[in-house]
Amino acid sequence: MRKSNQVLRSLALTAAAVAGSAVVTASPAQAATSFDVCGPTNYCSLSYTFGTITWYNRTAGVTGSVVDVGPGNTTAYFEAFAGSTKIDSQTRTADDETSLGSPRGFNFTIGDTNLVGGIDRIKITVCFTDSTGQQCGTPQNFSK
Repeated sequence: MRKSNQVLRSLALTAAAVAGSAVVTASPAQAATSFDVCGPTNYCSLSYTFGTITWYNRTAGVTGSVVDVGPGNTTAYFEAFAGSTKIDSQTRTADDETSLGSPRGFNFTIGDTNLVGGIDRIKITVCFTDSTGQQCGTPQNFSK
C-alpha cells in the first residue's frame, strides 16, 4: 500500500510540473507586420513611410519613419479599425526643409484598450502637400 501511495504522489507531482510548465509557456505571442507605404505615384521615392506593426490583444504598436524629400511635406495617416468601425487615428508628418526633419521616426500605440475584441486592421495613407495642394497615395490595409 505504501509503495502505491508513493507512485500516486510521484505521478501527481509530475502532472503538476507538466501543468505548471504549460501555464508558463502558454502566454500569447505578439505578431508583427512590416509595412512600406508610398505617397502619390509621381512622388513615391520622395514621400513614404515604413516600419512595423506589432499586434497586441486590443491595440497595436506602430514604429517606423516617415520620409519627405524636396519642397512640401509628407504626412502618414494611421487609422485603426474593428471590422468597419474606425476606432482611433494618428498622424505623423515629416518635412526636410523645417525643424520637423526627415526621416522622422515614430513609436506609438493605436487602438482602444477598453474595446472588447480590439482592433483588427490598420489603414495607412501617405499624402504629400506642397503649394499646389495635397495628393495622396493609395491607402493600404494591414490586418491582424
